[in-house]
Amino acid sequence: QEGRLNFTNMRAAALEQLYQDFELRGVDMFRGVHEHAADLAEEEDAANTQFTAVLKAATELVTEIDIVKHQMSPCFAPHWHVEALWSSCVAHVCSNHIVQQIGGPDGQNLPDLSITQLLELVAWVEYFRETIEETFPEVASMRNTKKTYFVEERPELFAGDKRTVNMKNA
Repeated sequence: QEGRLNFTNMRAAALEQLYQDFELRGVDMFRGVHEHAADLAEEEDAANTQFTAVLKAATELVTEIDIVKHQMSPCFAPHWHVEALWSSCVAHVCSNHIVQQIGGPDGQNLPDLSITQLLELVAWVEYFRETIEETFPEVASMRNTKKTYFVEERPELFAGDKRTVNMKNA
């Protein structure tokens, strides 16, 4: 194939790279939390400190949804749905870390959490839901009771041609 031109689907490649960069931003946010928790590992209240730090990092990422929507998204074509990509990455990364804190999808650590921690968890879930519904009003009508976890792998956000975002999955 030497001497032949190879064409790359630039939009698909750019969207995939953007998604990976967004995901790395979330992972980096939590890396600091876990490193700090490791430093406190010998302290009596280390588990409580880590739980609080995870929710704080998750809150910071959710707060950035509005920033991405109003400051970053306008720099891209509307059909790129940059705010949906960011929000999906936030949901994926935050849910993974919160699910780890509560002892997996079955919540095996929930009985060990204090009342304050449980209330903080419920408050964070409500904050996330409200932020998503304010950012994407059409999501409110899409509510269902099906539980979906992305613990092992990230959700498939791109449509078949990889050039568009599958808004239902996002």
